[in-house]
Amino acid sequence: MIQLTSAATLRKAITKARTVKPFVRVRCFGTYTVTNKQTGASYTVECSKRDGKRFAACTCKAGAARMACKHLAKAALCDTGIQNMRAH
Repeated sequence: MIQLTSAATLRKAITKARTVKPFVRVRCFGTYTVTNKQTGASYTVECSKRDGKRFAACTCKAGAARMACKHLAKAALCDTGIQNMRAH
């Protein structure tokens, strides 16, 4: 898992996600399946919050190396949106 500290830490991953536009499916709150539409490859992204800090992990190669990837960036965006909706 990597800590999600700011959008700046995910800047490259966010840029890639905007280009590739992966599809995100919510499996349950905090767990997402992210599919690369170009290749058809799917990965699982887990998002969590501990002690007020946000964390995420992806099953792709970059995620296994604890790097921020496009799948993680896209799922984290969805996770943040769901958290915001739950708060209101």
